[in-house]
Amino acid sequence: MALLPQVGLGALVIEVVLPTYNGAAYLKEQVDSIHRQTLRPQRLLVRDDGSSDGTQALLAELQQHYGSWLHQLPAEENLGCSANVSRLLEASRAPYVALADQDDIWLPEKLAESLALLQRLEQHHGVHRPLLVHSDLELMAADGCPLGSTYMQHQRLDPGCTAPEALALTNVVTGCTVLVNRALLDQALPIPPEALMHDWWLALVASRFGAIGWLPQPTMLYRQHGGNVLGAQGLGLAYWMTRLRNLLVDPAAGGHTRAALQQAACFEQRYGQALSPLPALMQVTRRRRWLALCRLPAHQRPWKHGPLRTLGLYGLLAWMPR
Repeated sequence: MALLPQVGLGALVIEVVLPTYNGAAYLKEQVDSIHRQTLRPQRLLVRDDGSSDGTQALLAELQQHYGSWLHQLPAEENLGCSANVSRLLEASRAPYVALADQDDIWLPEKLAESLALLQRLEQHHGVHRPLLVHSDLELMAADGCPLGSTYMQHQRLDPGCTAPEALALTNVVTGCTVLVNRALLDQALPIPPEALMHDWWLALVASRFGAIGWLPQPTMLYRQHGGNVLGAQGLGLAYWMTRLRNLLVDPAAGGHTRAALQQAACFEQRYGQALSPLPALMQVTRRRRWLALCRLPAHQRPWKHGPLRTLGLYGLLAWMPR
């Protein structure tokens, strides 16, 4: 992997990493919003993951327009979303790094407000602790029209639930809002293949070994369209029917919950610290699992955001074979 030229950290306050894949429709507007920040990042690092829609040609035009401020990493292979972000983060040498998506619009004060909070966290916890700051997002349609809701409202998530045992099952950190310090990157990278998403892994490491800060005001406009990797799905009937159908078709798979537990097991293997008792409990029979769950102290019992999610979790734990 080719690293960026070595630059003194004093000259690099913030870098932004931007993975792209078939994002030509909205990319120019997003790059412009990053460049127009009141606290402009010293460099925008971009790596395209094999686009076929004209994104690569657009990036060449943007690089001519912005010059060395926009730096493209070589892209010899298709990595997928999280691995692409990991490659970008590994290439950065800045003391602070922000993550961006290709199709959103940053509000002008996003980086300034995020850095101010992160530096307050560093004053309290120390610069050598892994720290992460994230915020809410204002939802907008593909054409840019506001949808009248924020991401946290739409998903009915509590951004204050960032203890390791809570994050093990539900991620409340949206990667495109994130600003991290160098200590977090040094401890979290490389992002393992078992990680469900890069932002989830970064949040787990910050929660266990450092701290997470929250900006309640939206710092960006989050575009909802058919090409979102995840997007704000909501919790309507269609969501629950899809989850139930997937469970009935393949109960052994366990869907999102099984993948979250595999991620937690990977975390424990790498760092020697457990996030949740569930990965170990899933290795025993269902009857013994339920007895063990009932004996857990109240603060260790698994739960999710809201009674419906929690009820679904316990139903899944009862249904899934080990």
